[in-house]
Amino acid sequence: MIVIADALKKRGFRVTAPRVSIFNVLQKASYPMSVQEVKMGTKGVDTVTVYRTLEAFKQAGLVVQVDLQRGHALYELKEGKSDHHHIVCMSCKKIEDFTGCDYQPIAQQALKKSKGFAKIISHSLELFGLCALCATK
Repeated sequence: MIVIADALKKRGFRVTAPRVSIFNVLQKASYPMSVQEVKMGTKGVDTVTVYRTLEAFKQAGLVVQVDLQRGHALYELKEGKSDHHHIVCMSCKKIEDFTGCDYQPIAQQALKKSKGFAKIISHSLELFGLCALCATK
């Protein structure tokens, strides 16, 4: 587990109760969370503070914003998760993490075809399908 105060200080944040609470909720989460889910896990932290803190954490590289096609952003801690992606059940919404994708050949192919890009800095990969239980229904 990441020491919350150290992670915040390392990124230049003052250690405040709302920031610690939001970081703690994300650290304990086993799936990407919505703003409302993060807010429900904190006591006395208003919605605007959750939005602002998540955006600041995202800009500082502590948090990643994930699009799992639910119509709103989801967030999860970035620390300790390299080449981290998701498989999502389109029926029951179950989320499973997976690591390791060989994106470099795809990135190189995309750059060769691109007229305006010279370099790939980052990538995101989300797969959508049916979990084993929903596939048998």
